[in-house]
Amino acid sequence: MLQELIKDLQSTLKNYSQGLTKQNLLVDIPWTMVDGDLNLQRLIFRKDNSLYIVREGEIQESKWEYLPAMNSLVIDLGGKKILMNEVFADGKALILKRDGLAIDFLSFANQNELPDLELGSYLKLIISKKSNSKEGEKSISARKKSEYELKKSREALNNIIYFLLSLVLMLAFILYLSKN
Repeated sequence: MLQELIKDLQSTLKNYSQGLTKQNLLVDIPWTMVDGDLNLQRLIFRKDNSLYIVREGEIQESKWEYLPAMNSLVIDLGGKKILMNEVFADGKALILKRDGLAIDFLSFANQNELPDLELGSYLKLIISKKSNSKEGEKSISARKKSEYELKKSREALNNIIYFLLSLVLMLAFILYLSKN
């Protein structure tokens, strides 16, 4: 279910990602993944490029490297290197996709920020907030445009009134002069 949601939101999520270039979003955070069988797995990326993979209390030590040219991570798992491309990263959620044609996402929640590990709800909330924010910006822009148009209309109306008053005064003056 989460895989399908991410697949549907993948291009939108990239727009809201803070990116792995800010490695402080990645390092020394307990990134927790819950698979379909509710098996917990944690990744802890260390500053020295070591990686702890924790399953049921057992730690497997590995290595990682960030490739800025590709916004990707290389993870060395027992001599086998895997290229994982960034889909989304913001300090609360980390979504990676294994490089290649298959659409298989690895989704992690920062256990300290999302203790309930509800990534689906969190991702929907992000998209909802961002689209509401954009709607608000459009609304503000439309309101400013409307206010500007109203101001211009008032100025035009005032100019017409001044013209008509001037015309009436001129006619009154001409009538006054013609009587004398």
